[in-house]
Amino acid sequence: MSQLNLNFIDIPIPETCLWEDLDDEHKQLVIDTLARLMVNAVRTGNPPEAIND
Repeated sequence: MSQLNLNFIDIPIPETCLWEDLDDEHKQLVIDTLARLMVNAVRTGNPPEAIND
């Protein structure tokens, strides 16, 4: 079986375009929100249960 060589740097990702379109205030809001969510996740220590459908 041959291995594929993928260069992920060359693949345009729509999310990065969205991030570049945000102004500094909105970027800071996103960063603050994600930081708060990560802190809450660590504090609770209860990972969400996987849905096995």
